[in-house]
Amino acid sequence: MPVSFTTLQIYDQYLTTYRDKGNRDGYDSKSNKRRYRYATHDLNELQDIYTSIQWKNRFAPLYLTEPTPQSIAFAVHLKECASNLSQTLDALSGDSDDMFSMKSAYSDNEALATVEYVPEDAQDTVPPAFFLTVERFASPQINTSKYMRASQPVAMPPDSYSFDMITNKLHYELQFNVSEGETHSELQNKLARLINNSDIGVSAKVLESHGRSALEITSDAYGKPYQSEYHFTINDENTSYNSGIVDYLGLNRNIRKAVNAIYSIDGEEKTSYSNSFPVYDAYHVTLHPEIMSASSPTDNITAQAAAIDHSESLSANIALYPDTESLSNNIEAFVGGYNHFLNEVLDDDAESPLTRLLANDLQKFLKLHSQNLEKYGIRVNEDATLGYEKTEDVTNTDALKGFGMHMLRKLNAISLDPMEYIDRRICAYPNPNAAYPNPYVTSIYTGMLFNTYT
Repeated sequence: MPVSFTTLQIYDQYLTTYRDKGNRDGYDSKSNKRRYRYATHDLNELQDIYTSIQWKNRFAPLYLTEPTPQSIAFAVHLKECASNLSQTLDALSGDSDDMFSMKSAYSDNEALATVEYVPEDAQDTVPPAFFLTVERFASPQINTSKYMRASQPVAMPPDSYSFDMITNKLHYELQFNVSEGETHSELQNKLARLINNSDIGVSAKVLESHGRSALEITSDAYGKPYQSEYHFTINDENTSYNSGIVDYLGLNRNIRKAVNAIYSIDGEEKTSYSNSFPVYDAYHVTLHPEIMSASSPTDNITAQAAAIDHSESLSANIALYPDTESLSNNIEAFVGGYNHFLNEVLDDDAESPLTRLLANDLQKFLKLHSQNLEKYGIRVNEDATLGYEKTEDVTNTDALKGFGMHMLRKLNAISLDPMEYIDRRICAYPNPNAAYPNPYVTSIYTGMLFNTYT
């Protein structure tokens, strides 16, 4: 199908309606970031999917369906949710194909640093633990203008003005008008909106203190610039309209240069352009500069205490969880992902025609595995959701891995043919003596998606 304005609208509708709905609703799975690594397929996987479609269609009867906008939306949304949960399960498999074998890391000072363990990125052997100390956080460039009386009118003649901002060797000219009687605060807020709406790699806000206001401009980039002294420069020497506003507001008066983060791993000093960096390629560490502002001293006694605790507050032990703890984290991530999947695709009304078949199918599926799941603290509720209570005596995970493989196959089957859960009537069974693939049966939901808009 050629790309046109109509098809672009279709794709936009599809992505905004179904893709990442969990993130928009505030769902935060522990494996949410990692699972996107498994969102693509290689050639062999695509060939397997095509073969599965052919095999399923070879023996599938002919159905009569009456698609409605509601059933179309349900089928596509069910496919997306099943695919997301499959990616979560894949992400919990770690380096091997063993289900729920993914190791996870922790930081004993999460106010300073959080960590994500991604063993696929490691090139060499990864140590199970290391000691992190932070000397300085990475910071952006910040230009702060003069503090001026907020309610005082601007002393510049009303006219059209402009100034140039150069970022990463790109030249932008920002144009604006100064109106009669406009105050400093109004002008600063106007410039802040102009800068923020321009999307040129910097952001701006107005600072207010004791009836005075100033314009603060901050670079989006952190760390020392690679080839220059500043991330951005401001001037109005060769601008198109009237100049003078840069000196009047003092946009270059107070410049705080961007700096790199300085930290040590087991005593070895390193630097980073940002507050997120890899350690041994497998640990992805994120520093949180807020710890400094949250613990800013308010008096001399607090300042002395802060100085004593400075080395402790800016250090952290980072290590891998023991296998039992990692298993518990994996189970908790799966249970959360499964419950989210269920809440997304099932209506509040259990007897709804669009959810009745799926709810009954999942109930039967979980009942087959409920006895094994209880050994690991997983409880199957009456509404087909799962509950989890951590157990300490888990030694054999074979039954759990078996359940994971069965769940993965179930999700793949749902993704392959979400129309399986739409009410439909059988018109004819296939001829057993002349089995041939019908490529349109399991792909009918795709055609309905396009037919809705074209």
